[in-house]
Amino acid sequence: MPNDDATKGVSGWVRRWWRAALAELVATALLVLLGVAALLPKDGRPPPLAHPALAFGFVIVANVEAFGAASGAHMNPAVTLAALLDRRLPAAAAPLYVLAQLLGATLGFAALMALAPAAFAAGAAGAAVGGTAAGTVSPAAAAVVEALLTGVLVLLCCGLWAAHDAGARDPAAPVKLGLTVAGLIYAGGEMTGASLNPARSFAPALLQHFNSDHWVYWVGPLGGSALATLLHRYALRPPAPRAPADARLTEALPLQDKAEP
Repeated sequence: MPNDDATKGVSGWVRRWWRAALAELVATALLVLLGVAALLPKDGRPPPLAHPALAFGFVIVANVEAFGAASGAHMNPAVTLAALLDRRLPAAAAPLYVLAQLLGATLGFAALMALAPAAFAAGAAGAAVGGTAAGTVSPAAAAVVEALLTGVLVLLCCGLWAAHDAGARDPAAPVKLGLTVAGLIYAGGEMTGASLNPARSFAPALLQHFNSDHWVYWVGPLGGSALATLLHRYALRPPAPRAPADARLTEALPLQDKAEP
């Protein structure tokens, strides 16, 4: 017979996290489906960089509003790593988030392939339609660029999280996140495709058997996320406000000494 306490613990954990996992799966599927749709070639030519920048940015605005309450709307293993390192997500839940994101990205990209088969059939030989690969820089430089771009995104996330902790919830946070992602895609799109997200790069690589320097889109975003989170946590985050000296003295007194005179 299974241990009752263990069963209760597992069932309680499932009840606590199934909604967040579902939100991450659906949100990441929509991000990849709708964002990468803006990258589909037309008449054999790739679209201008403005198309994916604005598409990904606007989808992020919508998803953060729609799914933020359920899971935080990470949609990105690099953001989940930041939440883990910043002690905002339990270690046991982080792999669940990442698995949901990878599955969601794969489902979203598969749906796009089914909806627009002609666009994928017309793709250039040896290239992955909607995939990410080093463009004007070497693979090593591309990893550095991806780390830098993702680091900026994660610094914004950490700043928003810290402000929320201080009671300053920002209703414009979804717009700030979306505009930041759009700007980062503008900045790095020509060099690396500006993935900023291992799940976003994973799905096209998996479904099109395209693994050209795929390591760049794991090492770069995850490394940049870790460095940015630690920088914010130990150097940039303002210290918590301290209680007044007289309040600290009062709290130090025994309870019986606090009685009204």
